[in-house]
Amino acid sequence: MIKHLLIIVLIGGGIYYYWTTRPVTHGPGIVAPNTPVQETTFNSKKISYKDFILTPRANFKLEARVLSTKGYYFDKYSELTPFDVVFGWGPMSNETNLESLMVRQSDRSFYWEMARPPLEQQKMWQHAANMHLIGSTQKIRDKISSLRQGQVVKMKGVLVNVNSPDGWKLKTSLTRKDIGENSSEVVWIKSLTIL
Repeated sequence: MIKHLLIIVLIGGGIYYYWTTRPVTHGPGIVAPNTPVQETTFNSKKISYKDFILTPRANFKLEARVLSTKGYYFDKYSELTPFDVVFGWGPMSNETNLESLMVRQSDRSFYWEMARPPLEQQKMWQHAANMHLIGSTQKIRDKISSLRQGQVVKMKGVLVNVNSPDGWKLKTSLTRKDIGENSSEVVWIKSLTIL
């Protein structure tokens, strides 16, 4: 009897896990058409978060599709930003363009795996970005940790540079045109809505 009950619980748990983590599909078409909006900020008050000092560089708004998420638990940034998310907008939010590639994350950046680019590669890079996300509230941090591939989100916050108590610094990207190491945005998120 206990054996059967355990099997039922395991099957139920597996179904629940699949249902809450499976990628979200939308079908063909652009689901996040707009480029992120960024406005330089001057003389903004620094933000104290845990033992980190965050220096605002620009106000930031984004509506984009989640292309990939990755948790980091053991690197030097994990206490500050335990999750990175790759977002896509414009043509990189179109499922037709995403079907032929896989987005991979490693060492706090991302890359593509594909047999043939669905678009000109420069266009692909200009319409996607890896972001280090810092939730300003526990509710936002919980939302970040639950994001799934394919979801469309609306986000408002601030791009920030970070000084750590251990002496290391983390600078945010301020352009969508850079590629590779040190090209990620560091975002202090004030609001996050899953659409």
